Amino acid sequence: MMQASTRPWYQGAVNFWLKDVGSASYFIAATITSFLCLIATGIEELITLMIMFSTICMYSAIAWQSIKMQATEWQTLVAGYREHVMFQGKVFIVFSNLISILSIIIAGNINLLVTLTLANLIGLIIWFLNRSFSHLFTSVCYLSFFIATLVCVLIEQLPIWLIPVNVVAYIAIVLANKNFSSAYKWRSDSLTNYRNGLQSGWSPIPSGLLSNYGSSINKGLFPLSYFVGSGLSQYLILLTLLCTLGVAVNLFYNITEHVIFVLTLTLFAIVSLSLWSKVQKHNSWELLSTLPIYNSSYSAKVALSNSVLKLAILVAILCFVTASTLSLVNPTFLIFNILSYSLACSAGVLLSFAIGNVCKNINLLSFFMCISFGLNMGLANYMFDNGDSVSKLTLMVAYTLAMAAINRFTARYL
Repeated sequence: MMQASTRPWYQGAVNFWLKDVGSASYFIAATITSFLCLIATGIEELITLMIMFSTICMYSAIAWQSIKMQATEWQTLVAGYREHVMFQGKVFIVFSNLISILSIIIAGNINLLVTLTLANLIGLIIWFLNRSFSHLFTSVCYLSFFIATLVCVLIEQLPIWLIPVNVVAYIAIVLANKNFSSAYKWRSDSLTNYRNGLQSGWSPIPSGLLSNYGSSINKGLFPLSYFVGSGLSQYLILLTLLCTLGVAVNLFYNITEHVIFVLTLTLFAIVSLSLWSKVQKHNSWELLSTLPIYNSSYSAKVALSNSVLKLAILVAILCFVTASTLSLVNPTFLIFNILSYSLACSAGVLLSFAIGNVCKNINLLSFFMCISFGLNMGLANYMFDNGDSVSKLTLMVAYTLAMAAINRFTARYL
């Protein structure tokens, strides 16, 4: 074992948090969203979601480092390795919270402090569970993000009395954590969980779920399904089921805007997962281009761009049918709103995959995906609420066609 040495707390931070693709995907998203909170202080619904998202993402990055420690023996070989990495993580958590508190002060809304304490409580649970049980990472993270999103969407303002409750729960978990199980202990299955997470993009869907029903979808979206795998059809089937559930509930309670928001959020989250899997398997491109169904590597690239276009068309149809059905209960939304919203979602899919065509570095992809995620979400929801004119619909048609052209053009860089 190496002897412990005095080192600056920030030493190795780039390698730990930006060059490790697992942590980087969450760390970059948390950092960007934290700073965007300072810009979105005037929009209560948006800043609430962003504070929740940035805080949970930062804890997820630390949880991923905890899994890496269970999957490797660095903490045994290098003295002080675990303490050094975890101290960096705690510094980043404090920094993220300070930015959130500053944005809350600027917004002048003390109810946002309740959101911040709840986000820290959820994040702490993610971290403490995964530093002992690596196999829980995917389910715990996605369940936490889902609960956080529902809280932000369905509850306008959390009560102030939750602040002391969250703080007490926070302290209780910290004090009692050593009684649960040993943390950061090396486990043989952790390496498998670590590798599967890198390859699958931490897909929350079990590999066998609905796999028997998606063969025709995967065949129709080939070669995109070659990179994403069976998860592509699973995502689309679950997205359709989600829309159906939302429409059914909307028959009894008017939750049109909530369903549209969750649909849009889920859609672009699915796109992000698909892009992650695609980039992770970019080394398989040469094998794909040698298949006898393609005359050259260029024809394979064109086929991939065509499959992305098919996916965008399917997304537009799904969004149009869902929004049209929802509008039967809430007739204030015109056909222009629905068409503009559907085109905005379709264009967002095309833009995201165009970025994936150009970006091979996972850190750059995470950075630009965070930006495009926010832009796509904002544009789609704006068009659903305000895209009520022929001029805006015309602009969305032009924007969608431009994104389709950019997706085809960037395919040459695959």
